[in-house]
Amino acid sequence: MVAIAATARWRARIVAVAASAGITLTDPLAGVPGIRVLACTLGDLGVIVPRLGGEPSRAAIGAHSDSIADRELRDAVADVAALLSLHGNVVLDLDAGGRRRVVTRPDVVVSAGVDRPQWTEPAVTLPVGHGRRGGPLTVALTAGPGFESTLLELARLVEADAA
Repeated sequence: MVAIAATARWRARIVAVAASAGITLTDPLAGVPGIRVLACTLGDLGVIVPRLGGEPSRAAIGAHSDSIADRELRDAVADVAALLSLHGNVVLDLDAGGRRRVVTRPDVVVSAGVDRPQWTEPAVTLPVGHGRRGGPLTVALTAGPGFESTLLELARLVEADAA
């Protein structure tokens, strides 16, 4: 499953586009303000996102990987950041420089699903494989305001690569 956390306006757009594509996607909290989660099955993003329209902009991607203790999760985050860089996005290492250096806030952050920033902006949590012990590896993409289309497009790229 892919979890999409979005505002009421974006949830309504996503549900409407899914319906037009023949995908049953319901929002139990339709119309409720604030960021809530929609869940869709793998492969749905590839159908939904192109129908949402809008040109995704090139995002500055921030990646937390060095600070993740679990090696498999760290590698998964680094792999996703590398994949997104191949599509022309600039990747910033958010763990570089310690606390003294001020890093420009990126447009989208790639992090481990269990270790993602506590922002209130939209996010997509994607399964990207399984660890050695068989447990799922998930990576979260979290966007700043105004990058909803870009976030979903990047999530679609990650989902297509993981398939």
